[in-house]
Amino acid sequence: MTILFELQDVEKSYAVGLGPRKGLFGGRAPRRLKALDGVRLSIAQGDSIAIVGESGSGKSTLVRLMLGLEPPSDGRLRYQRTELASLDKPGRQRFAKEVAFIYQDARGSMNPRMRVRDILIEPMRLYGLCAPAEEAERVARLLERVGLSAAMADRFPAELSGGQVRRVAVARALAAEPTTIVADESVAGLDVSVQAQLLNLLRDLCEDMGLTLIFITHDLGVASYLCERVAVMYLGRIVEEGPTGEVMRAPLHPYTSALMRAFPSFDRPLKASLSGEVPSPIDLPRGCRFASRCPDVRPGCRLEDPVLTRRGEGEERTVACLFPIGVTAVQGVALSAQMPTMEAHC
Repeated sequence: MTILFELQDVEKSYAVGLGPRKGLFGGRAPRRLKALDGVRLSIAQGDSIAIVGESGSGKSTLVRLMLGLEPPSDGRLRYQRTELASLDKPGRQRFAKEVAFIYQDARGSMNPRMRVRDILIEPMRLYGLCAPAEEAERVARLLERVGLSAAMADRFPAELSGGQVRRVAVARALAAEPTTIVADESVAGLDVSVQAQLLNLLRDLCEDMGLTLIFITHDLGVASYLCERVAVMYLGRIVEEGPTGEVMRAPLHPYTSALMRAFPSFDRPLKASLSGEVPSPIDLPRGCRFASRCPDVRPGCRLEDPVLTRRGEGEERTVACLFPIGVTAVQGVALSAQMPTMEAHC
């Protein structure tokens, strides 16, 4: 098994002003917002994984780091055994070709003055994938692959419907011949029938081309339909991860269970139906960050911060909870001691 991405205790924090003055003549230390706080995740070649969570959970920040748009504040983020932040120029060019991104705002990501043909040709020329005489044929094949007619090549983005412009965004991602697709809420805002068409398209493309898919979504219905694995985020940390069917059938973390009760339909933003206040990422509490909202909180939860732990020997499920649902005691070994390194897979 070839590991593409490996994240080990990845953190990302941002300065958000100054804290209170320390003493009468003391200075003011900068306050920091922890958008990501100890993320642990491993993604193998051919995986399809959905990263889900409420707004503010850190999903978009995680994508930016995994695309190399920002460096982590701490921790290790590797792509094919190499620290992403240390890639040289040729390595970054190879990474940009191999890892394609489908934007949430597909129309806004396209130059409104460029026709669809030119939008698709641009990555071909950038990476020298074909001779100029072959470009028209490749454009037609790409459009056909995503379910559009060749006549669409002459249109501008403003002339396309919402579903059509999303298909062009998929075609543009495929134009670079990538091995990995990262999609950020790429079916949000569409009606259910168009969503279903695009999800079927993405799933078929990944299966036919052997692509790795990293899908960011607030919709558990989309995650369960499209991806084989799911990682649930809460306040900058993954709190549960495993095969989608198992997680959806029997969630281990109370936050995942609350999200399960909150999604009756596609394209409904996740919002867990829980009492209590969400802690501030600027001032995270001691102990479990979910304790203020957990329906089964216990005294130890406010004292000990749970680490992502494997549930049972050899099982694929991981959970960051001292008292997982349906488990009398935390089983397995903490992931920090058990998580294999990149080199172990190669």
